[in-house]
Amino acid sequence: MMKMITPISTINNYGDKLPDHVHIFSVEEHAHYKPMVLESIEKMKADNNIKLNEKGYYYDFDIPEAKRIYEKLFRQITFPYIHDVGEMYGLCLDIKPPTIWFQQYIQGSDFGWHQHGGHWACIYYVELPEMSEATEFLNYGQFDVKEGDVIFFPTFLVHRSPMIKSNLRKTIIATNFTFAVDREMISNYGEEHFRHR
Repeated sequence: MMKMITPISTINNYGDKLPDHVHIFSVEEHAHYKPMVLESIEKMKADNNIKLNEKGYYYDFDIPEAKRIYEKLFRQITFPYIHDVGEMYGLCLDIKPPTIWFQQYIQGSDFGWHQHGGHWACIYYVELPEMSEATEFLNYGQFDVKEGDVIFFPTFLVHRSPMIKSNLRKTIIATNFTFAVDREMISNYGEEHFRHR
């Protein structure tokens, strides 16, 4: 039987427990991966002539055909957690590979209220020097994430990147992914295993 990983115990700013459908993991090897990921993003920016957009941040979501130099690292870092989230709900990853993109914010930049497509969203905080500049959710405010954390949430949750007030850079890599029901897993574990109480 596969071992399920329990998300880190995280409390939101309102002092309540983390909602059942939001999961946060700390990447144990973040210090190892961070310089490689940032170097890959810089190469991505140079190779594709990515400039600051009108909102004042860098991103590559609008060039889907570009080769994501950081994609292999991102998959290596996050996909074990993606599979763990699926196991919590009796789900397996859909066959279609997800779109992956980076966003890099500097002082004065933000990203307004929005939601994502697919079933679940995943954000890896590559650089997050100020917790107050982490993702803000319309329904929950901000969760106590830190640099090196990965957060998973249903894509329908409305969220934004608040205004960067510090002179420190924030870098994230994000993806949306689709799950399918894994009947074999549900049968193997038994239905009671998946009850969230």
